[in-house]
Amino acid sequence: MDKYDDFGDCYCYPDSTVLKNKLNITDGNILESAEREITQISIGNVHYSQPPYDLKYIQNIHILLFSDLYSWAGEIRTVDISKGGTRFCTVHRIVPEIEKIFRQLEKDHYLNGMSEALLVSKLAEYYGDFNIIHPFREGNGRVQRLFFEHLALYNGYSLDWSRVKSRNDWVQANIDSVLVQNERLETIFQDILIPIGLKNVLYGK
Repeated sequence: MDKYDDFGDCYCYPDSTVLKNKLNITDGNILESAEREITQISIGNVHYSQPPYDLKYIQNIHILLFSDLYSWAGEIRTVDISKGGTRFCTVHRIVPEIEKIFRQLEKDHYLNGMSEALLVSKLAEYYGDFNIIHPFREGNGRVQRLFFEHLALYNGYSLDWSRVKSRNDWVQANIDSVLVQNERLETIFQDILIPIGLKNVLYGK
């Protein structure tokens, strides 16, 4: 689960950092285990679709992953959040900023037809841009990684996240991207991007 700096907001049980949930779990460790088990199953409901991609696309991924656990699955968060001193996009700017990114992605033809080197660079750039927005109260990382798997598939590649060398490398790459320093993310995407030789395949097939 995402661990944010905020305490006791409207998404949490009173005087707690535990998110309100449909199972009424009030222990954070138990909720984390439940969320992991539920999403391991619900991820099977997430299927690849071709572009165009937009905000509704990632909202639907969030619904498919988390609707069994959270009543607000798929909804844009209504509170500001931060992690490790990094403040993510303020609530009132989430929709316009993410729509701006999707418009630019469309102008880039969803990265189609790029050389592998340019594709790696663009994946890192867009990943950093999406990451700073964090549109949901929980589950942003999983939704974003799934969406980027779809984006890679559209271009004839898969993403093998198991090739990320360490959690620390991943965390630091994301921190760097907040400062628009995408070199670490580029190195990671270069390591995990796998050509599959097929364009426009069905996700999971």
